[in-house]
Amino acid sequence: MTPTRLLLALLINAVAAGGTYSTKVISLSGAIGGFIMGFLIYLFTDWPGYVVLVSFFVIGTLVTKVKYGEKADKGIAQEDEGRRGSKHVIANCSASLLLGLGAFIAALMESPDLAMLFMVGYTGAFATALSDTSSSELGQAYGKTTFLLTNFKRVPPGTEGAVSLEGTLAGIVMSFILALIGFFVHLYPTWVGVICVVIAAFVGNTLESVIGSTIERLSFINNEVTNFINTLIGAGTAMLLYFLIT
Repeated sequence: MTPTRLLLALLINAVAAGGTYSTKVISLSGAIGGFIMGFLIYLFTDWPGYVVLVSFFVIGTLVTKVKYGEKADKGIAQEDEGRRGSKHVIANCSASLLLGLGAFIAALMESPDLAMLFMVGYTGAFATALSDTSSSELGQAYGKTTFLLTNFKRVPPGTEGAVSLEGTLAGIVMSFILALIGFFVHLYPTWVGVICVVIAAFVGNTLESVIGSTIERLSFINNEVTNFINTLIGAGTAMLLYFLIT
C-alpha cells in the first residue's frame, strides 16, 4: 500500500465514475457506489485486479445494450435504460471486494499461495456475475426456448430463473473471456485457474437459476440478494477446485 497506489485509486475511479455517469452508462447512485468499490478494489488488488473489475463492467454493460429496444418492448429489459445503480454494484462486487481484501492480508502475511487462492476466488466471483448477466441479457435477446431448471417447463423470456441454450452458452463464453483476462494479468499462473473460474461460473450461474425460480419468490429475497449469493457460490467453487487440483 503506497501513496502512489492510493493516488491512482482516487484519480482513476473519480474519472471512471464521472465519465460513466455523464454518458448515462450508470445512475448517480451507481457512480457513487462504483467509485467506492473501485477505489477499495484498486487499493487491495492493484491494477491486475482492477483490470478484471473494469472488464466485468464493460462486458456486462455491452451485453445489456444488445437488442435493448426489443427487450424493452417486451417488458423484460434492464430498468432505467440499462443503467445500473448502487444496489447492483453492491450485489455484484461485494464478494470480490472481500476476497481482494483477503488476498491483500495474505500478501502482508507473506503467504503468496493463499493470496493467489483468494484471487482465484475474486475472479470466480466476477466471472459468475458476468455469466449471469450475459446469459440473461443475451438469452433474452437470442434465446429461442426458455425453461425452468426445476421442472423443465417452458416459460416466457424474462421469467425469474428461466434459462436458454443460447444464454447458457453466452454465459460460458463471457466467463471464459474474463478468466483469460485474469490469467493474462497474472492473478493466477496457470491454465488451471482459468478452468476453475469457468467451471465455478457455470455452477454459480446454474444454481442462481434454481434460486431465482424457488427461494427468490420469498418476500425477503430479491434479485440483489440472489446475485450476491450467486457470486459467493462462484467464488467458493473456484477456490475449492483450485485448492483440490493444485
